Amino acid sequence: MYNLLIIYLIGMLGIQKAIPVGIILNIPPQSICLMTVLGASTVVIVIYMLGSKVRELVLKRMNRNRLYKKKMKTNKLVSKFGVIGLGLLGTLIIGAHITTLIGLMVVNEKTKLFVWIIIGILFWTTILTAAAALSFELFKRFVFFDGFISISKKL
Repeated sequence: MYNLLIIYLIGMLGIQKAIPVGIILNIPPQSICLMTVLGASTVVIVIYMLGSKVRELVLKRMNRNRLYKKKMKTNKLVSKFGVIGLGLLGTLIIGAHITTLIGLMVVNEKTKLFVWIIIGILFWTTILTAAAALSFELFKRFVFFDGFISISKKL
């Protein structure tokens, strides 16, 4: 129960962070995927709903140079692939919450962006969880990982 809460909370930070933690905690891949999607989607929904307030807060607190670099990446994605590309690729490359923040500043079709970010979260979480679970199963066959697995089962 607590393991799922941990995955949900880490999923709020990013999908790439939650999946390895779930694999290490021996949580079934379906549960990892579900909790990561829920966690990442929660952050995106909150940012989308608060929109302008979150944007002002980020502009005040974030390093201008770093924000400018992220905004330039986002502009390149939007100009090259459109809103759909930003929603799908941005969730993997930049992260779902940063894509939402900067996308709200750059894109005019905010609802369409929101839908594609959620689809991107679902798509990439499924792909990355399946890849991680299959990779870990492959590595479990090696003798080196036997001790590691027995330690993680005790957690």
